[in-house]
Amino acid sequence: MIKLIASDLDGTLLDDEKRLPGDFFEVLDELWAHRIIFVVASGRTYSAVEHLFPEEYRDKISYICDNGACTYTNGSGRADGIFPLDRGLYEELLEKCGQIGGFDLVVCASSGVFHENDDEEFSRDVGLYYKQHEVIDDFRKIEGDIYKLAIGDKLGTVTHGKPIIDSIFGERLNVQASGEEWMDVMAGGVSKGRALRALQEKLGISREETMAFGDYFNDVDMLAAAEYSFCMENGSEEVKKLCRFIAPEGGVTKCIRELALQGDTDYSRNL
Repeated sequence: MIKLIASDLDGTLLDDEKRLPGDFFEVLDELWAHRIIFVVASGRTYSAVEHLFPEEYRDKISYICDNGACTYTNGSGRADGIFPLDRGLYEELLEKCGQIGGFDLVVCASSGVFHENDDEEFSRDVGLYYKQHEVIDDFRKIEGDIYKLAIGDKLGTVTHGKPIIDSIFGERLNVQASGEEWMDVMAGGVSKGRALRALQEKLGISREETMAFGDYFNDVDMLAAAEYSFCMENGSEEVKKLCRFIAPEGGVTKCIRELALQGDTDYSRNL
């Protein structure tokens, strides 16, 4: 019996226009009635996620934000799990990125979302993922906890930026490709999967009772924490190889209905 469902947002639960499925809240109500916990697991920060859900639904959702650097249980609006970057390590990362060159940085912190690039097109692109963001002249001025850096790399994250950052910092940082030209950098050991496993332990829910949806490399650790792992049809071919099932594009709620709510015991036959 499935008791916990976690889903990535961009490229997974949301469509290309950043909209939820039309039947999402109907499905969420059914999950709530069946006491099945639904978790939004995103690379976005909390302020860029919670506005998607009307206030009356926020206490029916838990959130894994910033790829696991910050978690919120049952829409309380208060972080109950924070795993920030060490300030010294953060400043070292800023220095190295400046030396490498060619990167665009977006810093997600407890005090907000910040970027130095004030180009109109770049700001518009950032706004697709972060509803509230602002330009700052020096990343070292940011106050509060630093949850993650989103790094844009037009030369390609998998073949260029990620290998460079990994070679410098090793296990001190967790660098996850979140797109072909973007990677997310968190403290070492921080991931969606670690956050999901912590939630499983807290709630007494097993891997065998967990369902998860994702589409890209930053979802892999989370997908491994679920017996019912789904990669989206539009997702990475490499990630698909690591999952038990493939979900049709835009089909998260369809899969939830058939497997978690209708209890299909031979689900793979119907895919």
